[in-house]
Parts: sequence; structure tokens; C-alpha cells
Amino acid sequence: MDLELGIAGWILSGEILREKTLTLLEFPAVCAKHGVKTVELCSRFFESQDAKYLNELRGKLEENGLSVKSMAVDMGNIAGADEAVRRTDIEALKTWFYTASAIGSEAIRINTGHADDDGAMGRVIDGYRELVAVAEQSGVKLLIENHGGVSSTSDNLQKILDAMDSPWFATCPDTGNFPLGDWEAGMRVLAPRAFSCHVKVFTYSDDGEQTRKDREGNTHTYNLKTSLRILKDAGYTGPLCIESGASGSTQESIRDTLVYMKEQMAKV
Repeated sequence: MDLELGIAGWILSGEILREKTLTLLEFPAVCAKHGVKTVELCSRFFESQDAKYLNELRGKLEENGLSVKSMAVDMGNIAGADEAVRRTDIEALKTWFYTASAIGSEAIRINTGHADDDGAMGRVIDGYRELVAVAEQSGVKLLIENHGGVSSTSDNLQKILDAMDSPWFATCPDTGNFPLGDWEAGMRVLAPRAFSCHVKVFTYSDDGEQTRKDREGNTHTYNLKTSLRILKDAGYTGPLCIESGASGSTQESIRDTLVYMKEQMAKV
């Protein structure tokens, strides 16, 4: 298997959002030191959406030879039952297509959000249909990720994809985000329309088996090698953007996970 490896910005969220030891304008140089050419950004890292800041960011990306495959937009709840709040969220989400276009990002990921009433799925699909029209207008693809809430399960993801027949709507599977027992089904649902992919690594096991415990103490497992094979069988050609690693520090995790991914891809 021969796919490009990239860095998903969230792996550096601790330094940017909590520790405040890194800014988004410094992020490109950090990634370039690891030899990658593709990155994903996150909306929460942006200090501004004004032209001056975006031009500076674009310049930093170009200076370091990086292209942006996608931006993870972490705001809004298109599943929400409060129509006034939902309308504000959707209008705010629309601005991120043009922010992405300004810095050369090919796509943005917008989550379904959370709601558990009978109308949630319909609101999500209506929201995506409104947003995909902006995707086409701006030339920036709209992606869905398995990211909790309505997008948690393979069944729900399939319903959404069945309703969204547009070349401007694609997926960003996250190998480590599926609920217990649903990871393989979820990967098979998302892989055929995948545009980008997040890879979460918890252990550097030879067989690709990944294990972690959630906050409630439940053990989650998935097999990275199987996930890569599913992507390969689906004809996936996009990047594998690492979002977590299993080493001591973030920089060590990026370095070691890039090596580990090359080893795993060679087995598929």
C-alpha cells in the first residue's frame, strides 16, 4: 500500500490550545520538520478569519511546502432542535468554506452534532444539503466524519450518505472513533467515499491491533492493518493523516507513528 502520510492538526492541540506553546502560524514549520507535505488544520486553532491573518497563514504553508487537504471545523450543531440556534450555527459554518478557499484547503469537515430526538436525522440531512450547496459554490468539498452524536454508528452514517448524492460530499473516516464493535462496519461504510482519513494509533503492535480505554473504563479495539486494507479495497488514494501516537511526547509520537505507519502500509 502506497499512500501519502500527513499530519492532522489535532495531534498538536495540546500545545496550541492548552499549553499555548505553539500557534497556528508556527504549526507549518513544525510539520515540515517531519518531512510531510500534507496537513489538516482545525478551526479552533485560528486566531482570526480576516484577510491579513489568512494571507499570513497561507504564506507560512507555502513557505514550508505544505498543502492543506482539509480543515476540521469544530463548531455548530446541525442536529440541534432549537431552530434559531441551529440557523446561527449553519450560517457561521458557511463562512469556513471561504476561509478554507482562502488558504488553499481542498475540503472542510463539519460534524453532525448531537441530538437524540426523532427529528435529529432529518435536521442533519437538511443541514448537509444546505451546506453542500455552499461547498459547490466555493469549490471546497464538505466532509463527514464518525465523530460522535448522530454520526456515531455505521447505520446512521449509511443513512446520511444514502441521502447525500453529491460529488461535493465525501467522508473522512477516523480509524479510532467508532463505538465498541462497530469499527469494521463503519470503515466499510465510509471508505468508498473517503477523501481524507484520520489515523489514531494507541500502540505500535506488529499485527496492527490497537487498544485504548475510554473515560468510563471501557476497552476499545480496532485493527489498523484491517482498516488500511478496507481503504485499499475501496480504491482510496488520499492521505493518511495521523491524529494520535503512542510515544511520550507529541513530537516523538509524530516521528514514531510516521515510521510505524510506513511499516503497516508495507504489509497491506
